[in-house]
Amino acid sequence: MVTKVNSRCYRFSDVDFEPESRSLYWQDSSVTTLTYEECRLLEMLCYHAGEVLSARVLYASTSLPDSSFSQHQSSLCSLLSKSYRQGEKALPLDVVGDHGYRVSLPQKTYQRQAMPAPDPSVPDPLDVHIDEPVIDNIGTNRHILPIIAVTLISLLTVAAAFAYFM
Repeated sequence: MVTKVNSRCYRFSDVDFEPESRSLYWQDSSVTTLTYEECRLLEMLCYHAGEVLSARVLYASTSLPDSSFSQHQSSLCSLLSKSYRQGEKALPLDVVGDHGYRVSLPQKTYQRQAMPAPDPSVPDPLDVHIDEPVIDNIGTNRHILPIIAVTLISLLTVAAAFAYFM
């Protein structure tokens, strides 16, 4: 059974931003994956599209409790660099002087549909066929040797510690 899932998406002229998958989908069908922090920043800017948000406001609303302001600034710089595609600005993310950052209004905010399910009549190469013989690799020594080696080293370490403290 296949379930179609729609996810929130912001469409700009050259790129679609999908926060749930932390991805930028470009017109040439390539995908840029964003870090968690970059995604949170871009999502906040898209949510407040057209507004200028200061670095302090972005830091207060999107940073994780254990991150510093310099790490936050590094994420902003990384996001700015990912907004360029082949030397040209593709994502309308702007630095507005000393005031902060702004994303232009998206052309469209919509629910992006997931990729269609594969055709069930086409066999999957990973399918198991009942007619084929099953090869059992459990008895091979290559899986047992590392376990024996780790166990032996652990026993020797315990014995050495025991002898040292006695």
